[in-house]
Amino acid sequence: MHSQPLNRQPGSQRFLPLALSTLLVFSALATPAAALAAPPASKPAPVQKKDPSVKPPSADKVDKKEPGGKLDAKEKAALDKEIEASLASAVKVDSLELLKNPSQHLNQKVTFTGVFNRFADTALDYKKAFRDSRDYVSFFILRPDVSQHTIPLSELKLFFPRKKSSEVMDLETGDKIQIVGTQFSNALDEPWVDVEHIKILQKTEKPERKHDPEF
Repeated sequence: MHSQPLNRQPGSQRFLPLALSTLLVFSALATPAAALAAPPASKPAPVQKKDPSVKPPSADKVDKKEPGGKLDAKEKAALDKEIEASLASAVKVDSLELLKNPSQHLNQKVTFTGVFNRFADTALDYKKAFRDSRDYVSFFILRPDVSQHTIPLSELKLFFPRKKSSEVMDLETGDKIQIVGTQFSNALDEPWVDVEHIKILQKTEKPERKHDPEF
């Protein structure tokens, strides 16, 4: 039996090139659409040119004083005057007298002397006589009725505002001081005093340091 040759239609040879060309045309048309759908690339920010007419502030006009720094002579003189005026309007009392009768001077401005011991954080944030530890620091003076030992008068609650730290930069343990402030509470049957000022009456004597020979 002889095989019959396949019948090839003349048009089938022209169909394949036409289909390929059509596919290439659609691919070319689809590429710009995809590019538009993508987010545009970010452009670098333009460099701002400095205006030559704008000058930086002069160095002599900048306040170089740091918070809590020591007072200069002019500020010290103004502070001394303020302290004297505050002392003139205060009632002189004894620190032990405040302990004996903490209700007698409630809401009254008082002044008394003592020997500075140290700053602390005792009695801060107590709700019944609240003073925020972020704004205040407490401190101790020594008991005036004890001379042979160093015992703080811890029953007397003294609070000093942190914003006035520059006023006590020279204060040291053992300094004799005068305190002026207002007793604002008698919680726990003890005096709680808002201290306005601490005046140094006498500096403590420091032992002389002797250096050994360096050879």
